[in-house]
Amino acid sequence: MKSGFVVLAGRSNVGKSSLLNALVGTKVAIVTPKPQTTRRPVRGILHDKRGQIVFVDTPGVFLGKKDALSQKLNALVREQLEGIDLVVYVMDPTREAGAEEEDIRKLLRKLSVPIIAAINKSDLPENEKPALDEMRNTDVGQRTTLEISAMKRSDLNRLVDTMFALLPEGEAFYPDQQLTDVTHKDWLAETIREKCFLRLEKELPYSIMVEVTEAETPAPGKRHIEAVVWTTDDRYKKMVIGSKGSMIKQIGMDARKEIEAATGDQVYLKLEVKTDPKWPQRFSTL
Repeated sequence: MKSGFVVLAGRSNVGKSSLLNALVGTKVAIVTPKPQTTRRPVRGILHDKRGQIVFVDTPGVFLGKKDALSQKLNALVREQLEGIDLVVYVMDPTREAGAEEEDIRKLLRKLSVPIIAAINKSDLPENEKPALDEMRNTDVGQRTTLEISAMKRSDLNRLVDTMFALLPEGEAFYPDQQLTDVTHKDWLAETIREKCFLRLEKELPYSIMVEVTEAETPAPGKRHIEAVVWTTDDRYKKMVIGSKGSMIKQIGMDARKEIEAATGDQVYLKLEVKTDPKWPQRFSTL
């Protein structure tokens, strides 16, 4: 059988997390329109009769920012490119390439492992993809370039076939039924953070973090969850709370519905909002 670790690399918001979810067949990574939605490497596992692929979704490169969070995220990208078997370089043809894209390409050209270039969003009309020709001509030493759609799941079979052809022989890393290595607490925190981003849209900066402080099952079919939403400034805290607590209440309702749908349990969710300008330095896991 074939097996190996495959890193999904690319700049922010090219659709890496959407692609990961589509390849695994279930939601293992949160997806929002905001930059730097992915904070930690998320592993999703594809089981196939040919073998097993462990995907690693990485944060996007975020140049020009000197804050601690951006520096940590950029370092994570570089760390995840070490000791892997294959890279899928995901590109977004709706945006012209810039400094972040070129930084990713420089990293990829230094690698000795096989690379597949995947141009995402093939489902969009040509006039919405101004950078398509430039990305078709991109050369980072890839074995092949494929045009796919993570949203519509178009040509993902071709992508998987190509990955298995390039991966080495090896044993499975995870049991047959396991689809991710994300812990339960991390999944809860990410679900809540996703709802923060989706509700607040462009109002909130990407420097927000959720810490689950309590996750218990006091009785069969019931879950008690408490979490803190951390921001870096009191003005952002006010945005998250909203007028008379309306925003944080809505975020809690959205998160509770998804957790209940995923677990089948009745969920009690308590959210608190706190400010700490230095939380990116305090938390070793983002």
